[in-house]
Amino acid sequence: MWITALLPALIASIYYFGIQSLRIITLSIAFSVIFDALSNYFVPGKDPVSNWSSVLMGILLAVLMPLNTTWWMLLIGCFIMIILGKKLFGGLGAFPVNPVLLSYAMLSVSWPARFDYTAAMIHLPWKITMIEPVRLVKTLGTSAQTSFEMQHLLMGKQVAGVANGMVLYLLIGGIFLLLIRQIRWQLPVSFLAGIVVTSWLISFFNPGGFATPVFHLLAGSSMFAAFFLITDYTTSPVNNVPMLIYGFLGGLIFVLIRSFSIYPDGIAFAILLVNLFNPLLDRITPKIYGIKEIKHA
Repeated sequence: MWITALLPALIASIYYFGIQSLRIITLSIAFSVIFDALSNYFVPGKDPVSNWSSVLMGILLAVLMPLNTTWWMLLIGCFIMIILGKKLFGGLGAFPVNPVLLSYAMLSVSWPARFDYTAAMIHLPWKITMIEPVRLVKTLGTSAQTSFEMQHLLMGKQVAGVANGMVLYLLIGGIFLLLIRQIRWQLPVSFLAGIVVTSWLISFFNPGGFATPVFHLLAGSSMFAAFFLITDYTTSPVNNVPMLIYGFLGGLIFVLIRSFSIYPDGIAFAILLVNLFNPLLDRITPKIYGIKEIKHA
């Protein structure tokens, strides 16, 4: 169902970028499945290729990658994601942090020059400002927001990765997951709330230096993170209150990294950090009534 929910964004990406997008998506899926199959062949476990988790992870990694990504970077990325991030910890349901974001973070730190979305898309004949929206605002201040049309950001016509900037199409897929109850509303809603509240507070105290909440929601990976990354079953809490705290904390860290670090998006680091809070937050459990009565029965 998650793959189905991603189809609108993937189709839009292929429509916009053509063979470049299709190449990255296909290679990422292929390498992920191959590493998954090889791992199961040498070390059989309870995480078979037939559960399609490696296909989904391959797509999620491809969505974040720049359009000029080379085949060997995808190969290394899928190895980190499947072998180190997933299989080393026991497979699906056992990893402590999101393998997709672990891989993306390691790649972007190791080869930062190759994760310049602007350089990857500068050749496109789009009549828009060809620079990452958040990067320009961080450089020039809030006035730079006028360089971007909000409808362009919404429709995915912005400098980003393969599909992480396809805001409207990711939103459609996210709503689909909510309607079929594949994800809980608490996580995306609290994550988006964290983005809105934090960005509003920062812009309120320094209105000329930081982006507005609407801009943060439409630029970069915000919608992708809200519906497809923060909602990962393995690394997110299972109870209502922890989910609300977890999501809000993720949105808060996301905006702080965007606003004050050298990274224009920082989604990988934000969610990897909040993943570490999951075991602690899951200790907050709902009160079970009737236990005392049972003990004294």
